Amino acid sequence: MSSWWELGEHVGFHGSSLALYKIVCGFCHESGKFETVHHLERKNSTGKVLNYDILKCENCGNLTMVLWAVSHDWGPSGGLHDFKTLPWPRQTTTFPEHWPEDVGRYWLQARRSLEAKNWDAASLMARSAIQLVARYQKAEGANLKQQIDDLAAKGILPPIMKEWSHEVRELGNENAHPAPGGKGTTQKDASDVVAFLDQLLILTYNLPHDIAQYRERKKP
Repeated sequence: MSSWWELGEHVGFHGSSLALYKIVCGFCHESGKFETVHHLERKNSTGKVLNYDILKCENCGNLTMVLWAVSHDWGPSGGLHDFKTLPWPRQTTTFPEHWPEDVGRYWLQARRSLEAKNWDAASLMARSAIQLVARYQKAEGANLKQQIDDLAAKGILPPIMKEWSHEVRELGNENAHPAPGGKGTTQKDASDVVAFLDQLLILTYNLPHDIAQYRERKKP
């Protein structure tokens, strides 16, 4: 299955109705400016209600279809929403709410730079995000290499991530401290360093967040 980043937005928020401020228009990329022009509900075999909404963007007038559902057994604060949109924005527009805002901002710029084929910028922004994550994890060391080694020694990074990190960490560094006549970052190198950042964010933020949600669901 394709990822939610490719097929639409995957977010968590509570309540019984769709939070329109989370929806991004696939045409003009405005967020939250929608009018619901049609709503349809269907129950599946487990009794879960599936919602089908047709939204009209108040900015450009184009239509977006949203498939969404609510899990009502989440807890006293209400259900957790999942949704997909069609069409979805062709550029990355948001990041998970459980990430630090500054980490998400750097990641977002790295992703958008990849999509715009700005390889130097993608590599530089990804490296900045990697160092910021290391500092959030209380990594010790005078430079990124030492900080990555420290994260591995603490068990935050598995050995294979440590090896990979030392292969990609210099890519953004070359852009942060350019020398005259430099050739710049290739598409493959930029993609590699952003891919490493993605995996780092999964280990440091997504996985702990998913485990915490699992434990919350298991509470009486």
